[in-house]
Amino acid sequence: MTPPPERYWVLLLAFLAAAITYLDRVCISVAAPSISQDLGLSPIQMGAVFSAFGLAYTLFEVPAAWLGDLWGQRKTMTRIVGAWSLFTMLTGAAASYPAMIATRFGFGAAEAGAFPTLSRALSRWFPPQERSRANGVMWMGARLGGALSPPLAVAVMALVGWRLTFFFFGCVGLIWCAVFWNTYRDDPAGAIDPPPAEQVPWRKILTSGDMLGLFWAYFASGFGFQFFVTWMPTFLMKEKHLNLTQSGIYAALPLAGGAAGCLLGGVLSDWLVRRTGSLKWGRRLVGFGGFLLGAVGFLAAVWAESAASALFWLTFSSLTHDLTLPVAWSTCVDVGGRFGGTASGYMNMASSISGMMAPLAAAWFSQTFGSFYPLFAVTSGAYLIGALLWLYINPERNTNGSH
Repeated sequence: MTPPPERYWVLLLAFLAAAITYLDRVCISVAAPSISQDLGLSPIQMGAVFSAFGLAYTLFEVPAAWLGDLWGQRKTMTRIVGAWSLFTMLTGAAASYPAMIATRFGFGAAEAGAFPTLSRALSRWFPPQERSRANGVMWMGARLGGALSPPLAVAVMALVGWRLTFFFFGCVGLIWCAVFWNTYRDDPAGAIDPPPAEQVPWRKILTSGDMLGLFWAYFASGFGFQFFVTWMPTFLMKEKHLNLTQSGIYAALPLAGGAAGCLLGGVLSDWLVRRTGSLKWGRRLVGFGGFLLGAVGFLAAVWAESAASALFWLTFSSLTHDLTLPVAWSTCVDVGGRFGGTASGYMNMASSISGMMAPLAAAWFSQTFGSFYPLFAVTSGAYLIGALLWLYINPERNTNGSH
């Protein structure tokens, strides 16, 4: 059966949703100095504002992904993007520290489940041999959104201030909702409603060896990625002696490299599946190789003396590691079958947990050893474990016997 041509429109919508996700997430890091000044927040209080998002995202990730499988992706993604867009707007209206904490917690809760639901939507419209490439395009959108958010937020804030900037970014998401609701359907055949709900095989999902492998590999993945979106500018300024403008520009390079890696990893994996005739090795080789090369990049950065060489190796690590992202998500849907969204939420929760731990660990290493280099060595070790886990993970083992 020939896949419907409308799948490329679905892919574009997923790409844009992923970009908007990180556009709204990263915006607050640029606005943080202005928010702290206007609301009189200390660095610790501002850190709590950041953590409120991560806490809520972790708590609600699996339930929200499960609702995507239960309700269908059309209803769920419209609810998710609409709600997070409203909380983005409310961020600009927060007038106190408690209000900001509550708003960002709500933002994290609203955004939870977005990527599992998007990945499940792509699995409906793309056959297995094309799913890694489709997920690669989606994650390329996320990385590009993260890379473009700082300069775009700076430009808008210069014109209208930080409060109206959040309102503007929130409107972008609402526009996406209107387009998505009116054009997307859960079933390529044209049906609007999802099939009747079935009992979720929670025990199989939570105890499956492949799902546990994906969970811990993705934990390692999140541990490394968080450095690029939290402490990277500080590292460039403190240890490589770049100024604020230079660090802001160069800190985007690993994310840009990651965007290229996401697309390349998806294309490479699907090519290997077709070339070898094996879904297992088409996914496994990219997962193993990407983590291994990512470990090499972080370890090499420990001995990088100049800012240019450090940037090269960190960008190399981000690019090669992000080869694994589309493979992980397509494999999760393969293993999860009809409940691929729920399974993806379980996997993604791992990166949320490491995402809360990694910034604190980086701060502790920097304070204790006077450098972020020990963090690089630990991250390299975590990536090596992720590579070894991929030698076990097998997308051909399904938790419920169907796709």
